[in-house]
Amino acid sequence: MRQKEECHRGVRMTKQRLYGALIALLQEKPVREVTVQELTGRARVSRGTFYFHYADIRELMMEMEEEQQRQLEQMLDTLLPRLNEDTAPQALCSLFEYLAENDKLCSALLGPNGDPGFLRRLERTLGGRCLEHLIAGGQDTPAHRYATAFAVRGCLGCVAAWLRRGRPEPPDQIAALTWQAIRAVNEVAKQSDSLLAENR
Repeated sequence: MRQKEECHRGVRMTKQRLYGALIALLQEKPVREVTVQELTGRARVSRGTFYFHYADIRELMMEMEEEQQRQLEQMLDTLLPRLNEDTAPQALCSLFEYLAENDKLCSALLGPNGDPGFLRRLERTLGGRCLEHLIAGGQDTPAHRYATAFAVRGCLGCVAAWLRRGRPEPPDQIAALTWQAIRAVNEVAKQSDSLLAENR
């Protein structure tokens, strides 16, 4: 049992070193220009060890992206039922605290050197979760669909801009600003349903 735990710990440490090396390299160049040789050199891991865990750098990148996507989805599930609340839920504040604590990772994934498809996948996934919530609440209308697309893209853009600017505002302030923007879009969607219906 102890040997198995040590093996798992060793794998986690190896992956963390590879993650850290890739994040550092993404501060310097696009992911498509990163080679296995320079990645393993930066991580102080052998090429054989790298290929034992991953087929290529793309697979490593996907693993990192999927983990961040899971984190965002979990927080979104907590946020959506609370859209009628005036103050930003703790889950949103926690999200921005998480982004601040992991700013190098998040900047690497959302920045110009990351995978351009990651942002599109995030938009689709988060937008899909929002629509599931709307359908369950009987609000699956054209106005809400447009508003959801607008809000998801706007929120991700806000996150990217905040990270790019070096996080000048504290997490709780940027969370409050983002929450008010989300709620405003939700209110506009409610008012626009009748407008769209009139113009049909």
